[in-house]
Amino acid sequence: MDEPDALLLDLDGTLIDWVEALEAGVAAGAARIAEAHGLDAAEITAATLAFEAEVYELHATGWLLGGVGTGELYGALWRRALEVYGLDEPAAGELAEAQWAAELAAFRAYDDVAGLIERAAGRGIRLALVTNGPSVVQRAKLEATGLADAFDAVVISAEAGVAKPEPRIFRTALDALGVAPGRAWHVGDSLEYDVAGAQAAGVRGVWLNRHGWEHGRHQPEPGLEIRSFDELLALCDSGNSAETAP
Repeated sequence: MDEPDALLLDLDGTLIDWVEALEAGVAAGAARIAEAHGLDAAEITAATLAFEAEVYELHATGWLLGGVGTGELYGALWRRALEVYGLDEPAAGELAEAQWAAELAAFRAYDDVAGLIERAAGRGIRLALVTNGPSVVQRAKLEATGLADAFDAVVISAEAGVAKPEPRIFRTALDALGVAPGRAWHVGDSLEYDVAGAQAAGVRGVWLNRHGWEHGRHQPEPGLEIRSFDELLALCDSGNSAETAP
């Protein structure tokens, strides 16, 4: 297997654990409601997480292209939660701030990320981040996880004016690196956004399936499926060994 000249990398769910952070953020907001009104914090957390995806979908376009930030999105989430419990809406803004503060404290890079960055640098493989979301939010995540200086290029949908799975966002990253599509791989956790988008841009789409999800019959077919970055590096090592074997 020929080693790529560049790796394009997704952020949320690929480099950092956003689910754990989201749960911590919602729990922080729920704790405030519970303390103020004598309710059960765990119940509020579970109920709010149950409709979080629905609230996100209503604001997705604005979120991806920068018109909606944490104040608007999280405020909408907590207005919905307060409505469910028959409570006043004015507290939604404070709850949104509490959620974001708790998320920032909880964001962490997966354990295999540092090794990937170190090995890529040692091999001369260039790295680009290709991520969907508001600029302020995604850059804050990079700072919080110590990844702000890890990339040769950073492409954020709100800054680029285009979001995954549109091929143009991947081409923007390739242009920034000066690398041809056929010499790059994109690694991400979403078959629809990462794999399909990358492959439409002529880039090999690598599905990082950390949780062992099943591949649906009608989902895009990845060029490669891995469970960790350690597995990716091992595959590259085996390819290099084969090329140099007598």
